[in-house]
Amino acid sequence: MGDTLHGRSEDGRKSELVTALARGLSVIEAFSADTPELTLSEVAQRTRLPPATARRALLTLQHLGYVGSYGKRFLLLPRVLGLGSAFLSSMNIREIAQSSLQAIADRFKDSASLAVLDGDSVLYVAHAPSNRRIRYNGSVGFRSPAYATSLGLALWAHLDPPQLEKRLAKAPYAAYTSRTRHTRAALEEAIASVRDRGYAVAREQLEYGVVAIAVPVRDTNGRVVAAINLSSELARNDEAALVATRLGPITDTAQEIERALERFPALSHAIGTAALAHD
Repeated sequence: MGDTLHGRSEDGRKSELVTALARGLSVIEAFSADTPELTLSEVAQRTRLPPATARRALLTLQHLGYVGSYGKRFLLLPRVLGLGSAFLSSMNIREIAQSSLQAIADRFKDSASLAVLDGDSVLYVAHAPSNRRIRYNGSVGFRSPAYATSLGLALWAHLDPPQLEKRLAKAPYAAYTSRTRHTRAALEEAIASVRDRGYAVAREQLEYGVVAIAVPVRDTNGRVVAAINLSSELARNDEAALVATRLGPITDTAQEIERALERFPALSHAIGTAALAHD
């Protein structure tokens, strides 16, 4: 077929898609946290590419330093993280939100994060760390399963019904602790609670001893485009104490970030549509 695919844009002009690039990206996306290592045949199956084509794409990515191999298995190398970092840097979201996150993190000695949906995960785009030992302390570029985080529940609660259904239909998910809400019924109950209260609380969902509260961040049209949370330790705060002391301040912080985003409408649109790219 050659090196390009030909199509028509909405205005009727001919456009060109670089086939090799599209194939390379599809190969990268074949890998996941559940399948970090794949054989050639598994890559071909996941990407629906002919084995010979999948092999050429893998060898090219290996030559560029994005993919490594041992034996018959392939895996992504750390250089792939640079692709995500370039995206986050171009959005400049960290500079917009960082001071607000740092202020509330310092105030409560919790970790504070801003995240967007990325498929079935939440992607951390800004973060102010805690000096306390919390394992799932999401640094920029880190991903967590949306269903098991306060951030994810705050975002899922505002999805359109078809988008939410696609995610709920995948339940039951993996349970990280004995308290993880991973069944459809448990997640539907949690989402209904978020919609009713306006905030999400996650207690020991990913890690024992950790509790978090999250609220949505909206654009100028009222559409939820992101969420922020505070993660604390149950030894310092139970759920009731977390809500009593953090809900007002974290809501104020979300509004600060919303006002900052008003100056960058294109940025709000970009982060708000990130999750839809996977639907």
